Order: sequence, then structure tokens, then C-alpha cells
Amino acid sequence: MALVELINVNKHFRTHHLLQQDEMTRRRRLYKRNEVTAAQNITFSIEPGEIFGLLGPNGAGKTTTVKMISTLVRPDSGQVLVDGFDTERQRREVLSRVGVVLEGTRTSLWPLTPLENLLYYGALKNVRGRVLKQRAHDLLDFIGLQDKKNVQVRKLSRGQKQKLALCIALIADPKVLLLDEPTTGLDVQSSRAIKDKLLEMTRDQGRAVLVTTHDMHVAQELCDRVGIINRGRLAACMPTPELLEQFSGRVFEFRVDREVPADRFLDIPGVLEAWWEKGAEGSLLAVRLTADDASRSDALYGTVERLRTLGLRLIGLNQRRETLETVFLRITGEPMETSDEEAETPSGTGES
Repeated sequence: MALVELINVNKHFRTHHLLQQDEMTRRRRLYKRNEVTAAQNITFSIEPGEIFGLLGPNGAGKTTTVKMISTLVRPDSGQVLVDGFDTERQRREVLSRVGVVLEGTRTSLWPLTPLENLLYYGALKNVRGRVLKQRAHDLLDFIGLQDKKNVQVRKLSRGQKQKLALCIALIADPKVLLLDEPTTGLDVQSSRAIKDKLLEMTRDQGRAVLVTTHDMHVAQELCDRVGIINRGRLAACMPTPELLEQFSGRVFEFRVDREVPADRFLDIPGVLEAWWEKGAEGSLLAVRLTADDASRSDALYGTVERLRTLGLRLIGLNQRRETLETVFLRITGEPMETSDEEAETPSGTGES
């Protein structure tokens, strides 16, 4: 059974932007109202032992989705289930099964040590006595912070604080772990350590992990499945290798000495698209070919023959290797870091 399940989930935010208070009437006049769609008919599930990646630009709805799973935000419609429990009607059961690390949130208490933080948060989550102490020490050892257990958090590096946040999320031994941008701003060594620990505890301990990230390398390296969210809609959701397979191995780059209209290649059987790009060493004819192996081979030979017929000199040939980033750009039509939409949880007077 899936540990996390979202079924036709919708969430909208309405914001009111007000003028400064009128000195005579002492009232604020409404001058702008805006509605932002953070989630529209979102449906996906996460199985035990699976890392699910949720990718999208700023304002796409990633953080709102995480908050709905963790009961911090109520969906307008649809259903969110964690280990079979409804996040609205069975909130207590859900909270006991979920650990959350939100981006930019100072989870730990800086005047306390890592050990004291874990004992404090464990007590809040009804983990008591010898079990709590043993689990706290095990987590610090697991994440590589045992030698820092008695050092005030304020003296730790950012990477060490991020590791501690992960320990705090795990102190109640949750079945589901929600990580919002877990490696943002970390050095390479800290990022590598956290990714290794995520893989270890997911594969060995059977947890379900949801990771939101802008880093395509993190998603491609960690995630078993990927959901691409854009403007509140889930544009794609499938296993990572399958998602890459939708695009990889089918685009070939022909470096030639001059350009001719790209549509001169579209009548070749097996050629789906053709377009020109500017490469570092001159013009590139990019051609997308059919998925069928035999037809793709014929199309490739046909393209080379057409170049010869048109009098173009073939300088180089390359098969393009796709990444999640190029797949994302093709699906959404925009880069990961920017979005025309408002922020996911708008400022101002929000209504839900």
C-alpha cells in the first residue's frame, strides 16, 4: 500500500493588497486582489522504499504540496492520505507518521546542543526515556554528528545544521519523510553526505521520501520517480529512467558548413522534428527521430543522404544525451529558477 497518496488535490490562494491607511477615515482601501493556483488536480502516490522527486520552478506549487501532506495547509478539495490516514480528519495519526524539513526553516534551537534538540523534539512527539536517548545517539552517529552532540547549534556549519534538521525529522521514526530543497546552499561534501544517508535509510528502512529540488543532478541521482509540477499542474509523473527515455537517444546533432530551411528534412520517414541551433563551432542541425529502432536507423541514413543531396558538408555527428533539466525545459517551456506566477504561499492577507 502507498504510504503517501494525493487524489485530485486542489489549492488556491487569494491575496488582498492594501493601500496605506487613510489619515482621515482611518480605513485601508482594497486596490488589488489576486488568486494563485498552487495545486490543480494533483494526483500521485509514493510507495515504501521509494524516493519521489517533485520538480518545478519557483511558484510552481512544490512547497504547498509538501505542506498539504504534512497537514500545515488544508487542500480546498481532493484527498491527501498518509499511510491510509486522511490529513484533514485524522491529523494526529498523520503527524505521528511524518517527518518534515522545510527549506529556510530554522528547525533546531540554536542555544541548545544537537543532543538536547533531539531530546526536546523527541519528547514533544511522545518518544520517551531510554528509547529517546538511544535513538538520539543513533541518529547523530548515523548522520555523522556524534562528535558535535554537545556543541551549541549556533556554532555549527550550515551543512551540520541541515544534518541536524534531518535528525529532528527522524526522531519519531516516521514512515514518511518530506524534504523541501534538502541540499540548497550546502557545500559538495555536506550535500553528498545527506544524499548518501537518504538513499541508505530509504532502501534499508523502507521509508517513503518526497524530495523537492531545483538541482537536476540531485533528482537524477536520488529519485526513483519524478513528478514535474508547473503552475500548479503535474505536467509529468513517471519513473526517472522512463522519463529520460521519452527524450533520450532520439535527437541527433549534425554539424554542417551552412544552413538550409529545416523543413527540407521533415518529409524523411522517421524524422519527427528538425531545427537549427548555434553551436560553439558553427551551425547545428538538430533532428528528433522516431522511437522505433529500425525506423530510426533508416531516418538517420536518410538525413545524411539528404545533407549530401543539398550540398551540405557534414563536419560532425553527435547523439544528444538528455538530462532531467532538458526534459523539464521541454515539458514546461521555462527554466527551473524562474516563474511568472506568484510565490507559492502569497504574502498579504491570504484566504483559503
